[in-house]
Amino acid sequence: MKVTTAASITLLSLGLASAGIARADQANYPEITTPSTQSRADVVQALRVAQSQGLIIVGEQGSYPGSQADAPALTRAQVLNELKQAKSAGLLTIGDHGQYPRML
Repeated sequence: MKVTTAASITLLSLGLASAGIARADQANYPEITTPSTQSRADVVQALRVAQSQGLIIVGEQGSYPGSQADAPALTRAQVLNELKQAKSAGLLTIGDHGQYPRML
């Protein structure tokens, strides 16, 4: 029983692998090549210029929308005061019922 099961699994695996290889040969996607008009040195130089001008930001932190790295951080009391003002002005609706969760 074990030999039959092992043989069946082996044959099935080989069959699926050969079907995948055969299908890969039938891919009809055109090969697109775009010749470069710049040398590697030109590309590196353009990168350095862009970095010096602040046009290139490395990592995820710089691309976060609404990021205010230069602005001073607000205290908890200031944030709560802004929240209270927004609620009283009717500018804030939270959830489907307009209920703000209770603060602990």
